[in-house]
Amino acid sequence: MEKIIIAAKTVNNVIGKDNSLPWHLPADLDFFLRTIEGQFLIAGRKFFESVQGREVFHKGVEGIVISRQKDYKSSTHPVAHSIEEAFQMAEKIGVPKVYILGGGEIYQQIINLVDRLIITEIHENFAGDTFFPEIHQSQWQEVSRIDCQKDAVNPYNYSFVVYEPAS
Repeated sequence: MEKIIIAAKTVNNVIGKDNSLPWHLPADLDFFLRTIEGQFLIAGRKFFESVQGREVFHKGVEGIVISRQKDYKSSTHPVAHSIEEAFQMAEKIGVPKVYILGGGEIYQQIINLVDRLIITEIHENFAGDTFFPEIHQSQWQEVSRIDCQKDAVNPYNYSFVVYEPAS
């Protein structure tokens, strides 16, 4: 089963503040939604609760929520209590690929267990309370990059970057 992290981060690795994104970048949201459409998703509880019911993780989307809270229940998605359990559940279902949506604690735990990183790099620094782990060149090699300039709708320069494990 292929395991893929998808995230947006700033120059200083911020991915969130107060359980939301501290920026508005419509091109990234469009890219994110197109990429995960029809895919099997794994998300941490905080991320899941922040987007539940919206286009990202609604009732019709297949996926698993991870929570360390043993009594946590979701009315729409199965709950795993560890990364390993979530991967085992996905493998048992037989999905060929999973997209891991975060949040920060989940990314920290699995960055060395995945096959690919799909990262929107926002070329700004933001204040935040949730961070993406450092992407070390000794562990990851960039395999594609699309650089985009700010415009009337997207107020920041940004890049869509794909990393795979360094050989």
